[in-house]
Amino acid sequence: MGLDTHGRWPWVAAGLVVPAWSLAAARRNELREDGVWVAGLAFPILVSHQSEEWVWPGGFLPFCNTRLLGSDRPDWPLSERDGFHVNVTAGWLSAIAGLALWRRTPVVAAGVLVMEAGNLLMHAAMAMRERRYNPGVVTATVLMVPHAAAGARWLAHSERVSPRQGLLATALGGIFAGLPLAMKLRMRRASRLSQDG
Repeated sequence: MGLDTHGRWPWVAAGLVVPAWSLAAARRNELREDGVWVAGLAFPILVSHQSEEWVWPGGFLPFCNTRLLGSDRPDWPLSERDGFHVNVTAGWLSAIAGLALWRRTPVVAAGVLVMEAGNLLMHAAMAMRERRYNPGVVTATVLMVPHAAAGARWLAHSERVSPRQGLLATALGGIFAGLPLAMKLRMRRASRLSQDG
């Protein structure tokens, strides 16, 4: 197809979109029980979002580096390897763990909702600032907004999350919100080193 997806994992994410949504549809009755949908929809939403960002129309890596972070390089400070670890190692594992741990504790799933809200804020802020599309803004708006809002509302009414757990979930989700700042600091550090050297 000639698409530069910056790695193979985005193709896996794209290949998982239909199976993940099909499984959610097939298990819709189970997902309704005890709010399991809060955790159970996180993975299908995530791979849909990643497919928009990295496969079609794609272009998230250069968007993030040049337009969001202001780098003069499309592949730095967020590298392909960083993209893999943020999206697969952290993203997929947190979505899967949120579902696996749901009956024991909803904290991980609540953290995923915070990540979705942070993701939406980044995409929406850039879309409004630039007055144009950015890779991921559609799925963040169409899928993450209703999921994060409805999930947070369900958790608040269920009283399954204590104030302490709520803080923990916010901290877990907030780690992702801090990634652009961490990337900016990486750029500054590299710039300082090149000036000193």
